[in-house]
Amino acid sequence: MMDLDLPVPLSASYKGTFAYGTVKDRIPKILTKLVDTCHKQVKNVEELHGKDGCVDALSVVGKLSQLRSEIMTDKPLTYLDDTLPDVHIWNQRFDAYVKDKGQLPTWFTAPWLYIECYMYRKIQGIIHKSKFMSNFDTFMDQKQRALEQSLDAVRSLTKFLHDCTGAGKLNDCNHVKSLFSDFIQISLWGNKCDLSISGGEENAQSTAGPHENLQALHKFVLVNGIDKMWKHLNTVQKNKQVHIDIILDNAGFELFTDLVLCEFLLKTKLVDSIRLHPKIMPWFVSDVTNSDFQWTLDRLESEPLDGVAEFIGSLRERINDKQIQLERSDAMTMFWSFPDAFCRMQKSSPQLYNYLSKSDLIIFKGDLNYRKLVGDLDWPHETPFATTLRGFTPAPLCALRTSKANVMVGLEPGQAERAESEDENWMVAGKYAVIQTWMP
Repeated sequence: MMDLDLPVPLSASYKGTFAYGTVKDRIPKILTKLVDTCHKQVKNVEELHGKDGCVDALSVVGKLSQLRSEIMTDKPLTYLDDTLPDVHIWNQRFDAYVKDKGQLPTWFTAPWLYIECYMYRKIQGIIHKSKFMSNFDTFMDQKQRALEQSLDAVRSLTKFLHDCTGAGKLNDCNHVKSLFSDFIQISLWGNKCDLSISGGEENAQSTAGPHENLQALHKFVLVNGIDKMWKHLNTVQKNKQVHIDIILDNAGFELFTDLVLCEFLLKTKLVDSIRLHPKIMPWFVSDVTNSDFQWTLDRLESEPLDGVAEFIGSLRERINDKQIQLERSDAMTMFWSFPDAFCRMQKSSPQLYNYLSKSDLIIFKGDLNYRKLVGDLDWPHETPFATTLRGFTPAPLCALRTSKANVMVGLEPGQAERAESEDENWMVAGKYAVIQTWMP
């Protein structure tokens, strides 16, 4: 498909759209919380580093406040001037936009995906340039509180996993298939907790885990490719060791549901190894970094909840045995925080693309990964999912996504209209979901 035939990118150009509300309200709200978080660090930094530390921390606060003001007044974006390893990529994207459009990108006129990613990357540049706060995760407290407030659901889900996969419980193929569907959907609905959508407000999982509500949630899954995933994995495992990749989204309870899915897939021998892909830097408030992953294991291992510490202990054994691996290489994780649609991966990150091409299944978690899969373009809802990938087919893949942005593809005629008649915010509230697959 030529670029001239493509739909327009989503942007904040149009009042009343979700993108407009994000740039006008949600992003400034996130930055306000961020300024407050960093301001609370000033005293700590001063105590550790004296007057120089105080000046440095206040400079971070001032730059974040300036960024907020620039967004609210639709100022042009600028070159990034930090020394993070991807800075040249971002400035290349800036130059490409100016060359293509003949004008500077601004917050309300440039594509939403570009400016939203730029905002989070700009934050990291400001932090990185600080002398005394360069390793500070501005979103850490929010991510950790989200897990703390979900501990009842963690315990409930741990018990569910134990009860349905205990001795003698996995001998029946039909039972395993039913559980496969359950754990895929648990990982899907774990994605409802997203701090970038709630403006950074507390957004923890309720006492009940999603496994207790699967039947009620089933009608909100607009596309369900679970059977295709099941058939694919069963076919592949007859001939070889099965390796899959999971592109992670949120920390907190969602990460825990992903780890539960990993345990189920390995315990049932549906797969033999799994590699998890986090973000290289704090991203979209709640996205998983390497540090978040390690903290989650440490925190839950110390929790005297029924069976939770034991479950984490078994995960550590799988990690030690390399059945579960966490990607740590900059070259293999940097792409996930580019502003690029995934159809650009083969050109902009060939090493990652070549690695993924050897996977037996790639699972993409969450809304941002979905937006990048389909290019964040204003596709008609009935456009086939495969069409919107625009050639990004390194290996069989699946998107597990609760919808929090106004792009949705692969629907049957009438599905979108029925969903909108029930809820005018159906695409953006995390109420509806898709499990969409591409299989060669």
